[in-house]
Amino acid sequence: MSTKKRNRAKRSGSPSHKRGEVSVVQQPEVVFDRIGRPEIDRILREQLGMSLALSVERSTVATVQAFVDALEAEDDAVAAVREVEAELGIEPGAQELPELTPEQELQLLRADVDQERRIAEVDKRLLAICREAIVALDRRAVRAEKELETAQRRTEQAQTQAGRHERRAEERVAEAQELRGRLDKAEQELASLREELSRAHARGEELETRLEHEAAAPAEAAPADGDVDELRARLAEREALLVEAHAEHERLEAALEAARREAARLHHEVGDGGDDGDGDEEPLPEVESVAEAVHVAAKRCGHLVFTERAFETAADSPFWRPDMILHDLVTLDKVAEAYLRPEGIGQPVGQLAQDLGLDWRSGVGDVWYGIHPNDYHFSHDGQTLRVAEHVRVANGAGAQRCARIYLAFHPGPTADNPLPRGVYVGPVGRKLPDSTTG
Repeated sequence: MSTKKRNRAKRSGSPSHKRGEVSVVQQPEVVFDRIGRPEIDRILREQLGMSLALSVERSTVATVQAFVDALEAEDDAVAAVREVEAELGIEPGAQELPELTPEQELQLLRADVDQERRIAEVDKRLLAICREAIVALDRRAVRAEKELETAQRRTEQAQTQAGRHERRAEERVAEAQELRGRLDKAEQELASLREELSRAHARGEELETRLEHEAAAPAEAAPADGDVDELRARLAEREALLVEAHAEHERLEAALEAARREAARLHHEVGDGGDDGDGDEEPLPEVESVAEAVHVAAKRCGHLVFTERAFETAADSPFWRPDMILHDLVTLDKVAEAYLRPEGIGQPVGQLAQDLGLDWRSGVGDVWYGIHPNDYHFSHDGQTLRVAEHVRVANGAGAQRCARIYLAFHPGPTADNPLPRGVYVGPVGRKLPDSTTG
């Protein structure tokens, strides 16, 4: 017997697979001929540390398919070596070869070379999968870094904007406190003037009574008449001061109310006053544009009537805070609900809107209906409506910082307009032309 030793390959496809008994759940993108998915998955986990599904995800399907085909070809080469060994009488696992003829040795050598070539092909396919997986991971890492940088920039911008709005809100609160102090001072002055006026009236009545009692003595009444004239002059002066104090009081009240509304709006802009106290309301979704805000509001608001003009103008608006428009539209839906009640609201519509936190503006000068008829009129179901009220969403400079919601409150079917009673939403976004825009 020859003393030659068999140099067997360390890896083998193990031809003892129970191929006909394995039930394989195949993936549509990878085809298995004989070696099933569990065996391929096991080999990939041992060689690369990743499952078949992960290999397909991070590599091309063609590369994984080529690996499967090469592995099956290696299995065939191993089986061919076993067949040759059986023909030559070599027992499985034998380390020494029997005496072989040159032709037999050549036959066995060719089978071994073919097995080694198949093994090398499998290794090459496995290396290709590994390389593609590394490239895919590198690309994901680069993309994740870019997304992280973008998120960090957006966070920094949001923090900067929030800080700016916080400072503005603090300034408005300080102004409101100052106006409250001025109002208190005016109320004190008004009370003092009222007391002085009351005393003056009492003095006048006293003098008039003295005049009536001394009517029989005209010579002595002259000084009293002079006192009455002087007192009446002083009364007129006090009444003028009182009227002025009333006007100042009303002006201060209006300024204080405006400051309160502005402070509430600024708090809403920075995110701490937007829920109107209804903690059980569904939170508003995030919107990326004014058009998206109007579409979301149209689905959410069951009492407002959104006209075609609302969607057209919203698509043209570049306003940078569409979430503010969505919030004000949802709040307007509460106003519309109250407007539709048969018993009425019980207060002016504008007052209700202001109580809900809206920056309400009523009335449009008749001159603008004639100068810009196409802007201040819009249609719905073939009927023409006219802008009468609007909400000032934001009042910055430019279309990106300034936004309005224009409305028409229709009282109900009339001879000229058969539309039902309701609140109709007109232009949304850009501010309509007026005296401030030219």
